[in-house]
Amino acid sequence: MEFFSDKKVKIVSITAAVFILVMILGAAGKPILSSGVNFLTKGLSQVSAAAAGEGEKTYDELVEENKALQKEASDLRTQLVDYYDIKDENARLWKYYKIKKENSDYEIMPASVIRRDSSQDFYSFSIDVGTTNGVHSQDPVITDKGLVGFISSVNASTSKVTTILSPDLQAGAVDKRTKDSGIVVGNALYTDENKTTLSKIDANAKIKKDDIITTSGIGGIYPENLIVGKVSDIKYDTYDATKYAVVTPYEDIRKVTDVVVLTDFKNKGEIKRMSEKEKK
Repeated sequence: MEFFSDKKVKIVSITAAVFILVMILGAAGKPILSSGVNFLTKGLSQVSAAAAGEGEKTYDELVEENKALQKEASDLRTQLVDYYDIKDENARLWKYYKIKKENSDYEIMPASVIRRDSSQDFYSFSIDVGTTNGVHSQDPVITDKGLVGFISSVNASTSKVTTILSPDLQAGAVDKRTKDSGIVVGNALYTDENKTTLSKIDANAKIKKDDIITTSGIGGIYPENLIVGKVSDIKYDTYDATKYAVVTPYEDIRKVTDVVVLTDFKNKGEIKRMSEKEKK
């Protein structure tokens, strides 16, 4: 008797009985067929709903399941962020490795940009290394794409970088194709375009557009053969009619986020050492 007392069994039994009745009446051609079908449909829906209800979870169970899913999603997001951090760090280390491999005399200190000086017109910025990391004033700052600037001030844990877009930076440089020499110096006319200039070039210099400009190494401030950029134009100064080249760095100085400080290299401080010898 317990079997027939089950609510679901009763519904199924009633529905089956109705179905048989409808079939009989249908065979007899009775008009009750339409209403019988509707009743049957309703009965079957009730049976389905009852059967589905058997697997339903309580409110508390659903809340706990939702919390678990949210935690799982949060953990996956954290893992994804960690993956991207590791990927970026590996890319940075690979660039540093290439720089060191190609220049065995370089002593390098990787650094990240931590602040940009909004009051400066030449895109200077601060990095997260200082004297405790072996960084000193006047040290060159580069990326794998070339010269970025130099350390203009330094404290124990941070340093300020003056960029090649600034007139405060002056570096001896040479055209790799023609060997014509000049001085790389920033110019306010081109700063916002991420461009600098090669000035003090000879009137008969054969420098052309797309020539590559590198540091000459003369003076010991910057090592030889650091890439400065590519010549994008040849101009004449409106004041003294001297010729100069507009140079576009391969690195976007305005947006750079990771750099390398050259704490030592071959012939570093050549002029300073020569001066000290002369004094003696």
